Amino acid sequence: MRRIRAWLSILTSATLALGACGGDDGEGGGGNGGDTSSSSISAGGGGGGGGGDGGSGGGDGGSGGGDGGSGGLGGSGGDGGAGGGDGGSGGLGGSGGGDGGSGTPPAGEDWTRDILSTALDLDITTLAGKATIVLAPSDSTAASFEVGDLEITSVQDPSGALEYELRPGQLHVGVPSTGSNATLVIDYTFKPHASFDGWMPEQGVSLLWPNFCGNLFPCKSDPSEGVIFTMHVTGVPEGMTAIYPDRIPVAAPSYMPAIAVAEFIKLELGTTPGGTHVNVWHLPGEEANAASGAAHLVEVFDFLETTYGPYPFGSSVGPVSADWGGGAYGGMEHHPFWHVASSALASEDVTAHEAAHGWFGNGVRIACWEDFVLSEGTATYLAAHALEQVGVDAWADYECQLKTICDPEGTRNTIALPDTCNEIDILTHPLWSNVPYMKGAFFFRQVAEVIGAGVLDQALREFYLTNVGDAARMQDLLDHIETSTDSDGAAAVDALATEWLRTRDCPVDLATLCPEAAP
Repeated sequence: MRRIRAWLSILTSATLALGACGGDDGEGGGGNGGDTSSSSISAGGGGGGGGGDGGSGGGDGGSGGGDGGSGGLGGSGGDGGAGGGDGGSGGLGGSGGGDGGSGTPPAGEDWTRDILSTALDLDITTLAGKATIVLAPSDSTAASFEVGDLEITSVQDPSGALEYELRPGQLHVGVPSTGSNATLVIDYTFKPHASFDGWMPEQGVSLLWPNFCGNLFPCKSDPSEGVIFTMHVTGVPEGMTAIYPDRIPVAAPSYMPAIAVAEFIKLELGTTPGGTHVNVWHLPGEEANAASGAAHLVEVFDFLETTYGPYPFGSSVGPVSADWGGGAYGGMEHHPFWHVASSALASEDVTAHEAAHGWFGNGVRIACWEDFVLSEGTATYLAAHALEQVGVDAWADYECQLKTICDPEGTRNTIALPDTCNEIDILTHPLWSNVPYMKGAFFFRQVAEVIGAGVLDQALREFYLTNVGDAARMQDLLDHIETSTDSDGAAAVDALATEWLRTRDCPVDLATLCPEAAP
């Protein structure tokens, strides 16, 4: 994501980019194949279901492997709203529509249950939702979910109603233990939001980062959680188009599924050698900005596929213009159709940054919020590195942002890689800043200078292919980079990690940065 301006005071999402000397950030995803997702573009007024699932995906090796699959059409009428708030009413025990029958376990709390997949049916007119959740086998007879301000109407499995209990923002279910996968069907309604924490009907977009998925569907927002999703959206107003993925075939963060509804115009940009169809969806009057921001997107995506491995989230990708309102700038890594603020649509850097999250941030998830630099620092470096290949220099602007961060008279600097795990609130901690973006990018840049850009690219590729669809720590990546070079190179990487990531002061002469800007 990329952020800027006064959004830090109202923002609840990782997609907006910060501050002085410009700067946004983008995200992307990566993967090693598997079944590819298909895009779903629902046009208002018509009936019909979501798009098909697509063909089988590319393998997990080789350069630029294809994804296969094709988009589908469907959807119809209405405008809608979505979740938010601080949860449901407390202590509503029971099965939500029956006594659960004999042998049904009582409602219980268990936050360790592994969610394998979630199928979402969302009506943005009636605000009705259905989540079909598949849990991995377990001896546990309970499962717990975040539900924000959802109104739960029933919880069932294939045999009938289940016992459940609602506490503020939480749903606890009694789940029969069968020794195999458990399927839960949860019916609910969701609420409209306006503060970047759910479905925002006024803006026609959803935004769930970092921990607001429960305002749109039952979930677990821990960043290490990875889920395969399907989506079907109805209630699209006449004349509008809904852009969303009808399938996310590789385990992805809970904040990644997203919806955008507007009078979109699709600009087809081309297809990569790996078979990925690259597009941009813009609003009327944004043709020039859309073309400018995506001028090299096909080449950027090809570089990412070829250099780091096949894209995992489908065969159709691209930025979607998001009308977030005044003061918003940047993007959000909602792959395969990442959102870019209308004000940033002309920025190649924002577009490339969000694309790169397909490999790091989404493709490889962060295990802890303290690993934020693994997502944002890596994506920022990959965006600049990919744009370099087509003659676009992002580093000059990055230097201005770094200078602002590192100014000893300022208050924006902090350590980019805290040594804890999920002990911080990312929205209130100093790490929620431009620091992991810029310090992370310049760390990787200096590593490339020391061990060679090709060696670093190969290390990133190996790490991605090993971990796509899983969560990792930043230290895991650092360890892998060190094993990819000789002893001198490993020592240099370790020293650079200490200087750039674990130390507050910046290891750079500020006088050499962004000479046209005052400190």
